[in-house]
Amino acid sequence: MNDSLRPRVIPALLLQEQRFVKTEQFQDPLYVGDPVNVLSIFNDLEVDEIMLLDIGAAASRTGIQHEYLAKLTSECFVPMAYGGGVASLADAEALVRAGFEKIVFNTALLETPEIVRTVVRSLGSQAVIGALDVRSVDGAYETFGRSGTAASGLTIDEWCALAMDIGVGEVLVTSIDREGTRSGIDLDLVREVTSRVDVPVIAHGGAGTRAQLAEPMALADASGVAAGSQFVMQGGRQSILVNYPSSSELAGLLRHAASPGEQFAEISESVDPRYEIPGRDLSQTVMCERCLITSDVPNAQLDVSPICFYCGLHDELDRQYPIGPASTAALRAFADKLKRAGRGKKYDCILGVSGGTDSSFLAHVLVGLGVRPLAVHFDNTWNSPTATSNIYAVLDKLGVDLETYVVDNTEYDDIYTSFLKAGVKDIEAPTDIGFMGVLYRSAEKHGIKHIVEGHSFRTEGVSPMGWLYMDGGYVKSVHKKFGTVPMKTYPNLDFFHFLKWSAFSGIERTRPLYWLDYNKEDAKVFLAKEFGWRWYGGHHLENRFTAFYHTFFLPKRFGINFRQIELSALVRSGQLDRDEARERFFAPRYPDPELIALVKKRLRLTDQQFDAYLTMPKKTYRDYPTYKRRFEALRPLFWILLKLNRVPKSFYVKFCKR
Repeated sequence: MNDSLRPRVIPALLLQEQRFVKTEQFQDPLYVGDPVNVLSIFNDLEVDEIMLLDIGAAASRTGIQHEYLAKLTSECFVPMAYGGGVASLADAEALVRAGFEKIVFNTALLETPEIVRTVVRSLGSQAVIGALDVRSVDGAYETFGRSGTAASGLTIDEWCALAMDIGVGEVLVTSIDREGTRSGIDLDLVREVTSRVDVPVIAHGGAGTRAQLAEPMALADASGVAAGSQFVMQGGRQSILVNYPSSSELAGLLRHAASPGEQFAEISESVDPRYEIPGRDLSQTVMCERCLITSDVPNAQLDVSPICFYCGLHDELDRQYPIGPASTAALRAFADKLKRAGRGKKYDCILGVSGGTDSSFLAHVLVGLGVRPLAVHFDNTWNSPTATSNIYAVLDKLGVDLETYVVDNTEYDDIYTSFLKAGVKDIEAPTDIGFMGVLYRSAEKHGIKHIVEGHSFRTEGVSPMGWLYMDGGYVKSVHKKFGTVPMKTYPNLDFFHFLKWSAFSGIERTRPLYWLDYNKEDAKVFLAKEFGWRWYGGHHLENRFTAFYHTFFLPKRFGINFRQIELSALVRSGQLDRDEARERFFAPRYPDPELIALVKKRLRLTDQQFDAYLTMPKKTYRDYPTYKRRFEALRPLFWILLKLNRVPKSFYVKFCKR
C-alpha cells in the first residue's frame, strides 16, 4: 500500500437505467433507491468519494446517459468516479466535463486497450481506474469483462501487466463470487493484485461487517475498499445507508488498518438499554371478549359492552360487503364500471401501490378482471428496497404502468423532524397525507374518476382516532412552527383541494378487497410464487421510517402496540385463532438498532437530541391547528360524499364525528 495515501472507504453504487440497485454475484438487481435522493443523503455523510457503476451500460455497451449523469453530478458534492459503457476518449472527456473526476474501465481495457491508453494520455493516469473483475473457476482465478458475462482469457498476471503498460492510476479489483454476498472480501485475490501492480488498489466485493472494511488495507496491502451492500442493505429489513461509518468510526477502522497485528473487534449491534421497550401493563384494563382490543384503546366502549366498538364496526362492514356470490357479482360490476369510465382513455383507474401485500394482490385482481390501472407510488425516500422491488416485480409481469412521485429527501426529513419536535404521536401522518395527495393529483392529471385502494378491514382493522390523526392542515401547522426547510415538493392535501377533488371533481375512492374473501397469508404465498414477491417483515414495515414508527417510536414513547389492531382484525375475520393472537400480542418486542441508527443519521440527530424527543412532554393533534373542526362542521356534506363513494367510511367515522 502506498503509505502517502490515506486509506479510503468508498460507496460503490450500481446504476441501472435511472435507478440505484444492488446485485449478488452481478445478478438479480434489486432496487435500493432514487439516485438523486441517495446521493443527496451521501452528501450529508462524511464520504470522501463515490464510485458510480452503470451496470446496464457496462453489460450491453449501450449509450451513456450523459444528460442524466450531469444531473446527478450537479446534485452531488462528493468526488465521483464513473464506469459503464465508456468506449472512447470523447465519452471520457464528456464525463469529466459533467463533473466526474475519475473514469473506470473494464471492458474497454480488455477489448480496446488503445482507447484507454489514449484517455490516460489526455486526462492523466490519476483520472483512470482499471476495473479487474474476477471469478474463481475450478480453483483458479479468471478475469472477466462485460459485467462478468464474458471471460477475457487473461490471467491476473497478464491483466495487471496490461493495466500497468496502459498507465492506469488505480485498480479496482472485484471478486464476482463474493459481490453482494457480504461473506467477506477475498483477501487472497487482493494480495495477488497488490503484489503485481505499483498503483493503489481498491478491494471490492463481499464486505459484510465494519471490521471487514478494514481487512484489505490491514492484511492485503490495499489502499482502499469499495462496498455497496455494506452501506445500502442492512439487516432483515435491508435498510439503506445505515452502516456507513461516522467520522469517528472511520478513524477507528483506519487505525486498525494501520496496525495489522490488532484484533478486529466487531462493533456491537445490540440494543442500547435506553431503547429497550418495556412490556405493557394491562392489569387494570378489560379485554374484548371477541378480539384483543383493551379498554385503554380509544373508543373501545368496553365499559358499556363486553364486545368492543371495533368488532361492531367490523360486523357492520361485513354485512355491507358479505362474502359470497353477491360480493363476486359486485366486484365484477365495479370492474365493468371502471372499464366503462375508461373508454377512450389509456387507464381505467388509479391504483395506489406500496409494494405491500394488499396493493400487490389488488393489482393482480384488477388486471385479472380486465381493468387497466395506472399504478401510483409515493416515494418519501425511506422505502424498503424489498418493497420497492416488489412493486417492479408485480407490475412488470402484469404489464401495469407505474407513476412514481419522489419528494425531496431533505425537505421530507425536515417534516419528520418537525413532528418529532411537536411531541405528538402522529409523526408518520405526512406519509399518509402525501400518498393521498399524490393519488388525487394523478387522477386529476389523467382525467381519471376512480382511485382504488389496497385496504381490507378484515386484515387491517381501523386505527383508533386517539392513536393516529392526520390531515393536511395538521402537517402544514406543525411544519410551520418547527420546520426549517420550505415545503416545495411535498404533495400536501390541503382542505380546498380535498373538497374540490372529493366533492366537485367527482373522484371516487373504492376498496375492492372488501368484496373478496381475502386471506393475507394465502396472498403472500401466491404473490411469492407468481411474481417473485418477497415479504418485508410485518404490517406497515414496507417503509423504513414507518417500521421505526410502529416497532419502536409508538411502543417506546407512547406505549402503543399497533399489532393489537391488525391481530384483532385477523381474529374477527377468522384468519387467526384468538389464543395464538394473544400469544403474539404479549410476546416481547425488541427494537431494531439499525432502524434507530438510520433515523438518527438521516435526521442528523445526536444521541442527546434523539433521547430528548423520546422523553419530552407529550402533546396531541389538539395542540395544533387541524381541519378536524371543519370536518365535524361539514359532517352532513361528508355523509353525502360517503354515500357517493367519494370518501371511505373510516374517514367519516374517525374525522367527522366528535
